Amino acid sequence: MVSLRMLGTESLGVRGLSCYIEDKDTRVLIDPGVALGYTRWHYHPHPVQAVAGDLVRTTIGKLWVNAEYIVFTHMHGDHVPLYNANPFQLSLYDLGANKHAEILAPASKLLGFKERTRLAKIKELYHEKVVEISQDRSRIGPLEFYGPFPHGLNSSYVYMILADFGVRVVHLSDMGLLVDMAADTARRLKPDIVITDGPPIYRYLHDKYALHTLLRRAERNLSLIVGAADTVIINHHVNRCDQGYKWIMRLRREYSAITTAAEYVGSKPLLLEAWRRTLYRYLPIEGDWFKEDYQDVIARYKRIYEAIRRSLTDMNNVLERDFAHLLERIVALG
Repeated sequence: MVSLRMLGTESLGVRGLSCYIEDKDTRVLIDPGVALGYTRWHYHPHPVQAVAGDLVRTTIGKLWVNAEYIVFTHMHGDHVPLYNANPFQLSLYDLGANKHAEILAPASKLLGFKERTRLAKIKELYHEKVVEISQDRSRIGPLEFYGPFPHGLNSSYVYMILADFGVRVVHLSDMGLLVDMAADTARRLKPDIVITDGPPIYRYLHDKYALHTLLRRAERNLSLIVGAADTVIINHHVNRCDQGYKWIMRLRREYSAITTAAEYVGSKPLLLEAWRRTLYRYLPIEGDWFKEDYQDVIARYKRIYEAIRRSLTDMNNVLERDFAHLLERIVALG
């Protein structure tokens, strides 16, 4: 029996694309990082977002110590634990020791200075347990590595992961469905489940022509993947704005295999990164609240976060205006 758990991504209230796959013999933790955009629309993360982040960090911490393989597709701060984490990221030094895991990461020669430093800090703790992946295709245990492929937003590189447990799971991170060769490779792997980043629509809302071009390419590549897989979980960058979720819902009318991480685990999406302004509007607090008494503030807002989770089924649509109505009711009830 194979189990796939989606841990932390935008439809679950944080930035990232982390998951945990296990069967009776093997446990794999992929991209165990957590982040919240440090500034967005001139706001730091709201305490409600921080509650979501804390919960995901706690879950990853528990799974970290038991994983047999820990995999980093690339070394960005929302995909790896950090030696210099800010309050909204996962700290490398808050994780318990794992004495048996192999830690699989992109080779240093593929990394920029910041990413090489992050890998070096992990090596300081785990030494020879860290294995650098540098070949075009490598296999370690149930895992196969393909690439590296270009990151969708900058000059970094990302590995595609195939986790073969009989059920074949492909993890296709941070390419935004914009790398044609990666999409074709995923198709040829004949996956049962694909976990993929979606296009960064929020970055192109000011330019309709560029956005149209971006989405045409993403949709062409998505059609290849959907034609091969039973389930396609689309998340990460695409769910940083309402328009991204609308795009997913439009495509779902054509492809029933498409879902989000939240819906895959049985809940309604909670796009807190997209809805940050609304959180500050209905639950006002000083923007630098986290610089003092972080835990005290989080403790106060945990009740509100839980009320939001309980009330998600009352939202007619997964849109910011519906979230605003939900918050208005929660505030009115005290």
